[in-house]
Amino acid sequence: MKKREMRLAAQIAFTYIGTVVGAGFASGQEILQFFTRFGHKGYFGIAVSTFLFAWVGLRMLMLGYQLRATSYRQLTAYLFGQKLAGLIDTLMMVMLFGVTVAMLAGVGALFEENSRIPFHIGVLLTMALTFFTILRGMKGILAANSFIVPTMLLVISFLFIHAFIHGGSPHEFTGSETTTTLQWLSSAISYAAFNMGLAVSVLVPLGEEVPNPKVLKWGAVLGALGLGMMLVGAQYTMSTRLPEILSFEIPMAYVTSLYGRTFQLLFLFVLWAEIYSTLIANVFGLGTQLASPRRPVHGALVTILILTSAFFVAQVGFSNIVNYLYPIFGYVSFLLLLLLLWPRKYPQRPTGD
Repeated sequence: MKKREMRLAAQIAFTYIGTVVGAGFASGQEILQFFTRFGHKGYFGIAVSTFLFAWVGLRMLMLGYQLRATSYRQLTAYLFGQKLAGLIDTLMMVMLFGVTVAMLAGVGALFEENSRIPFHIGVLLTMALTFFTILRGMKGILAANSFIVPTMLLVISFLFIHAFIHGGSPHEFTGSETTTTLQWLSSAISYAAFNMGLAVSVLVPLGEEVPNPKVLKWGAVLGALGLGMMLVGAQYTMSTRLPEILSFEIPMAYVTSLYGRTFQLLFLFVLWAEIYSTLIANVFGLGTQLASPRRPVHGALVTILILTSAFFVAQVGFSNIVNYLYPIFGYVSFLLLLLLLWPRKYPQRPTGD
C-alpha cells in the first residue's frame, strides 16, 4: 500500500478500537467478566472475539462502502427489511442514548472523585469537547482516536511487560477449571456481538467515507489485531493480581495504583479518553440517524439537543436503567451478528463517485 493508504488504514484501525473499547474495557471490569474469570480458557475466548472483530468489522465497513450508507439505518434496512428495520433502529437509538447518558454520568463521577472537579463542570467540559469533535464529522472522530488509542496501547503494553517480567505467575479464577467450552465460547461471542452492535453506528458510515476496499480491509484487520493484543495484555496483567482485584469496581485502577500516583493519573486520563471516545461514537451515530448529512447546521443543532437531553437525564441516575437495557441490546446485537455472518454477496455499490 502507498503511504497515504497505510496512514488511512491505521486511522480506521484506531477509530475501530476506540469505538469498541469503552469505559468498561479500560476499567478492566468487562475483561474480568467476559474472559479473566475463565482462567487460561479466556485466551481462547479472546482469539474467538478477535476473529469476529476482524470478520464482522470488515463486513460492516464493506456494506457501508457498497450501500454508500451515511447511517446504520441503510444497513438495517438491507439486513432486516424496511418493516423490521424500523423496530431495530428504534432499539439501537434508545441504547445509544442510554449509553451516552451513562458515559456522561461516568465522566462526571470520574472528575468529582479523582480530580475534585465538580460533577457538572466535568460533564459540561466533556460535552463541549464532544460537540466540537463531532462538528468536524468523521475527520474529527478519526483525529481524536488517532491520539487516544495509541496512548491506551502504550499504557496496556507497559502493564503487560511489567507483569510478565515482575508480576509472577498468573492465577486462576476460582472455579475456572470446571468451565465448559460452551461457557467461555458463548461469553466470547456475546462480547463481540455486544461491542459490534455499538460499533455499527461508526463503522458503517466510515465505510462510505473511505471508498477504498483495500484500505477498509487493512483497517478492519489491524483494528481487530489491536483489540486482541489489548485484551491479552489486560487479561494477563489482571490475572497476576488475582484474587485481590475482585474486590474493586475498577480493577485496572487498583493495578495502576501499584506503580505510583503519576502512572495512576495517566490511567485516569486514559479512562476519561475512552469514555470520551465512546461518547463521540454514540452521539455521532444518533446524529446521523436524526440529521441530514447535507445540512451541517441542522446536524450541529441535533448534536446539541442529544447532549443536552443526555445531560439532564444523567442527573436522575438514568445509568441504572441502562443496566436493564443492556441485555435487550445484547439480543439485538447477536441477531445483527448472525445476519452479518450469513453468507451473501455484497450489493453493487451505487454509481455516482
